[in-house]
Amino acid sequence: MKDKKNISKLFLTLLFCFHFSFAYSQVGIIKGKVIDNKTKEIIIGAAVLLDNTSVGILTDNKGEFVIPKVLVGTHKIITSFISYKTKTINHIVVKEGETTLVEIALEAEYNKMDEVVIVSKSNKESENELLRLQKKSLVATQSIGAAELSRKGIGDAESAVSSMSGISKQDGVKNVFVRGLGDRYNATLLNGLPVPSEDPEYKNIALSFFETDIIKNIDVDKVFSVQNNSDVGGAIIDIKSKELIKDYSFGLSVSTGFNTKAIGTNYKKADGFNYFGFANFTNPESGKFNFNNSLDPLVVKLPINESYRLSAGKKFQIGNNVLSFFVVATHASEYSYTEEIVRNTTTDGTVYQDQTGQKYSGKKSQLVLANLNYDIGRSNSISYNFMMLHATNFYIGEYNGKHAERFQDAANDIGYVRRQQVNDNLLFTHQIISKWRLADKWNMNVDASVNQIKGFEPDRRENYLSQKADGTYGLTGSNRQKRFFSELNEQSFNTKFFITYKLTDVLNSANSKISFGYNGHNSTNSFNATEYNFSAISGSYSIDNLLLDKLYNSNNFKDKIFSFTQSYPSTYSVLKNNHSFFVTAAYQISKKLSGLIGFKYDNVDMKVIYDVPGQTDNNTIQTSFYLPSINLKYDINKKNILRLGLSKTYTLPQSKEISPFQYVNIGFASEGNPHIQYSDNYNVDIKWDNYLSSSELMSITIFYKKILNPIGRVDKGNSAGLLTYDNIGKDANVMGIEAEYRKDIFKKKNNDLLTENKLSIGTNFSYILTSTKLNLINTPERISALEGASPFIINADITYHYLKAKKGLTTSLVFNYFGDRIFTIGAMGYQDIIEKGIPTIDFIFSYRLSKMLGIKFKAANFLDPNFQLSRKVSNTNKAITLSQYKKGVNLNVGINIDL
Repeated sequence: MKDKKNISKLFLTLLFCFHFSFAYSQVGIIKGKVIDNKTKEIIIGAAVLLDNTSVGILTDNKGEFVIPKVLVGTHKIITSFISYKTKTINHIVVKEGETTLVEIALEAEYNKMDEVVIVSKSNKESENELLRLQKKSLVATQSIGAAELSRKGIGDAESAVSSMSGISKQDGVKNVFVRGLGDRYNATLLNGLPVPSEDPEYKNIALSFFETDIIKNIDVDKVFSVQNNSDVGGAIIDIKSKELIKDYSFGLSVSTGFNTKAIGTNYKKADGFNYFGFANFTNPESGKFNFNNSLDPLVVKLPINESYRLSAGKKFQIGNNVLSFFVVATHASEYSYTEEIVRNTTTDGTVYQDQTGQKYSGKKSQLVLANLNYDIGRSNSISYNFMMLHATNFYIGEYNGKHAERFQDAANDIGYVRRQQVNDNLLFTHQIISKWRLADKWNMNVDASVNQIKGFEPDRRENYLSQKADGTYGLTGSNRQKRFFSELNEQSFNTKFFITYKLTDVLNSANSKISFGYNGHNSTNSFNATEYNFSAISGSYSIDNLLLDKLYNSNNFKDKIFSFTQSYPSTYSVLKNNHSFFVTAAYQISKKLSGLIGFKYDNVDMKVIYDVPGQTDNNTIQTSFYLPSINLKYDINKKNILRLGLSKTYTLPQSKEISPFQYVNIGFASEGNPHIQYSDNYNVDIKWDNYLSSSELMSITIFYKKILNPIGRVDKGNSAGLLTYDNIGKDANVMGIEAEYRKDIFKKKNNDLLTENKLSIGTNFSYILTSTKLNLINTPERISALEGASPFIINADITYHYLKAKKGLTTSLVFNYFGDRIFTIGAMGYQDIIEKGIPTIDFIFSYRLSKMLGIKFKAANFLDPNFQLSRKVSNTNKAITLSQYKKGVNLNVGINIDL
């Protein structure tokens, strides 16, 4: 009896195991794609539900989905998406161990009068989606999206575009060089509309202001069509702000870190701005010493970098229409420190400046971005974008050593200088962007923006002390104790309007159309600057414990221990009107060949009124441009595409450059030139793309530019370091080759275990040649490269990605290198100043603990190379180092929550 009971238990156990094994092994996989039934475009974010279960999933950025571990048998799938009819597919057969493939075509909900145009908003933050759109585009373009920015640990738009082929950043110079062409040859847009610069020295707003928290993607157009801005020669950099992709979102992130150079110092910070960076920019009353800011720096005991981000958004279905909003707010603080060597020489190599110094730099920034979008049916939409951007850059530089021009009253020309500078910039942008369907084949786009920017440089402080024979220091005379205030205000209004008529071509494609439209720009800006010069107070002082507030204060002023004078205010104002009318025609000529031709008429009217010491006058540029463009695309096969771009553009001098206004910056002074002419640019691009897969690419571009009357900044060759602007030659040639390669070394997916294992590399290389025959006063004619043009640029990254269900890690190593390049073109007997090429490496590691929670670590500038400027002496060819420093390594760790 006992044996029978044991046999019965064994039998029941085996039966249970067999049933358990059978139940859990009799499974398969359902895999598919969701598309629009008419346009065949993929639909991202569609909900796919297995009927009579709680199993559901959203389609990814390829419109695809995978449902694993589905029991063997016949099933039903229900698919839904906003503004589409819900679709049920019956009789889906799942077999053991096999994958069942399904394609689901959804039908849009619309009336007969409102035919579908664009079926869904694609996720333009995705690398794969941007590559897909690049493949479809008639004009050669490059894009980088939020996903790639996050993977590479890129912090702002400047670093983002610097990772693209043919683009590099020059340290100490704002913004980027594209194919060897600097700030004046580029144009910066926000959502396709212009934004003004915060600095009178530059044409474009600093790209570093746009942190990646607000960026959906950045389009860089080096090939031009007439619909875009034509005051350009290098690239149009169009920053697209974030908008809501999912039905709702909520995000919160906090990060902290430090610079390895700054963390070990008694970090010095200029007085005069609060925690958020808002500066005190009130000028003193006339004849009174009531400056609000201290001359003595503050000390930050623990210079810790910090960053905070909060975002939220939601979609609402209103009948057949969709209303969505998205808002993001950020705050960040950064600190850095460098120890520098600074030198300068005469033309024969005599060193008249030889100093060492410490520079304490930092930045405070806040940003609020809001997007309100209303989709009216399937064909019409209107959106409002608001952006408030506040950024304050600050630094203190303390330099000690020889400067024969500044310390002429010192023993052996030795002295000490302390420079304190704060730049407080505030930008408000309002944009309306709309798309309308007028009739069966007619569509209209109407966009407009209003921008207001204020740029303050409040109370820049410079104090010079000359060394005495006994080793102590005395305050230097000859206007070497000074304070400087400047203010820039600009308001601009931009309009963009065009109508498109769809043509019928031989293939009945959606590519053929005629467009005509208008771009308008109206801006007014004003700039004023005032300098205060103080007499030197006699006495002997130690620079180790220098307390200038005890010397320069209201009591000593009342007692007439010192005096000060206020300079004649230097001002200029600018009124600029630009009216552009254009027409384009795109046509699918054959199955493989398509083209886009266009013509634009540009009318420019710019008037500058200036009032500077000794001169009150005005200068104008009134001219018209006739600008053609041709772009051809040839699809060799499904993977290989050849493109040709031909265009004419122009480059205007900046408003400050055509007036004799002298702008005094911390390291140099510049003066305008009323005789500058605009440049004409002729552009040729040939590009071959091989789309190896949806995430892989190989491309080669050959380009050539002829620039007539190129504009450059040149040294006037005096001891004050005064720079000016001129047409540096009759013409300039820019040519080169760019290559890009993206490849998945291996990519493994296990749909059953929901795992993904991927190792990928990306690299781009540029070889650029620039040349012009210099035609400058008191400078022998010679062939020179253009300022900032690096012959070699290499960017590369390698990324490993592992995902398991809702957890995953990503780690990347990012490498950048540029070759030696001209920092300043030599003139007046000087040779060129050369910036030494350097490599940089960044390491990024991120780990997602769950669907909502993630952590991230970044080590930037891991190699910490020497930044160095040098110049050869004309008669000996000996190279002398003019500047040298190390930036240190930036270490950062953060945590983020996303719903």
